[in-house]
Amino acid sequence: MVAIGLIMSVRDRIPDKLRLGEELVAISLQEDVEVFQTNDYVMLEIAPDTGRLNIPKIANTIYGLVKDDRKMVAVRGYGFKGIGLGVRIAHDIKKKEGRFKYEMAFDTFEAAKGQDGRPLTSVQIVIIPPE
Repeated sequence: MVAIGLIMSVRDRIPDKLRLGEELVAISLQEDVEVFQTNDYVMLEIAPDTGRLNIPKIANTIYGLVKDDRKMVAVRGYGFKGIGLGVRIAHDIKKKEGRFKYEMAFDTFEAAKGQDGRPLTSVQIVIIPPE
């Protein structure tokens, strides 16, 4: 007799607060990059008008949080610049994959900043440690 276990998909492991719906996400960043920590995850948000970032340093920090601390990390990049920087961070983490296995989930969503409320296409990348 073979026992069949339940296998959770990557999306099933994402906490409810990180699940994106159809609603417009409000951008309330005061700095180019902000970090928010909860018991379930760490979130890094990148503003749509961010200047230069030290991508390797950020990627190494996230890699350490996922590998050593076994924390889930969400990277949200808002607008064209935020998306590009978020994807570059994910790419740098992906280059380290030979040394450590993890899972990533990518989602796009709409966000708005400031008075005009003009929607910006944005991305959320969730990096999940292995079970």
